[in-house]
Amino acid sequence: MRTTVLVPVEKTFCDAHIARDGSEEEATESLAIGGHAWDLCLEHSVVFTRYLMDALGVPGEAATVPVAAEPPVAEAEHYDQDDTEDDVTEAEPEVRPTVMVSGEIPGYEWDDAREAVRRMGYEVVGRADANTVLIICGEGAERATKKLQDAVEFSIPCFDATKPGAFRDAVCAGRFKGGDPLPEPVRKDAQAVREDKAKAAQAIREWAAANGVTVRSKGRIPVSVVEAYQRATRQAA
Repeated sequence: MRTTVLVPVEKTFCDAHIARDGSEEEATESLAIGGHAWDLCLEHSVVFTRYLMDALGVPGEAATVPVAAEPPVAEAEHYDQDDTEDDVTEAEPEVRPTVMVSGEIPGYEWDDAREAVRRMGYEVVGRADANTVLIICGEGAERATKKLQDAVEFSIPCFDATKPGAFRDAVCAGRFKGGDPLPEPVRKDAQAVREDKAKAAQAIREWAAANGVTVRSKGRIPVSVVEAYQRATRQAA
């Protein structure tokens, strides 16, 4: 007599999907910061990785702070007791305006576009603050709903980087000029989001197989493979 035994299979769902709309999307990666950990799907893993790079920079690329030379020792001077030190004031630290960059900039690598913005005197941030003066929207900016919400809430002007040559011309001119309309944020139901992510994961696996990169047929796709696929598709475009 044959007996069928049902073994429960434990699944881990993406915390970002649950927080957003309660949908259950299987998690493929885990993000741990301090004593907290979040389970994330492929889509949110890439989104949060880029958010942290926007906010904190690329790990291992911190700028070297030059060591100032010690000032020469001045000869002692005599002064009256009535002299005061109120005239000595400390210089206030320079506050640089911040910019949010959303989506892919046509013709630029992800890191190169943000470095070009930094060289123009701006700080690139993932969320708006009191010093945010512009949001630069590239291809796929409509998926960054949080940044678009910040732009509306703080009345931050928009620069449309999808216009042919617009970003390049602004970099050459040394100035970004806002005033373009904000893209409409994407609103999809949970089923449509799952289908889109499944198609994206399948496309990455097919690309990896064609290029000799070993990727498991199910489960998490390494971030390095995802980024390599994105670079390859941008170059092909």
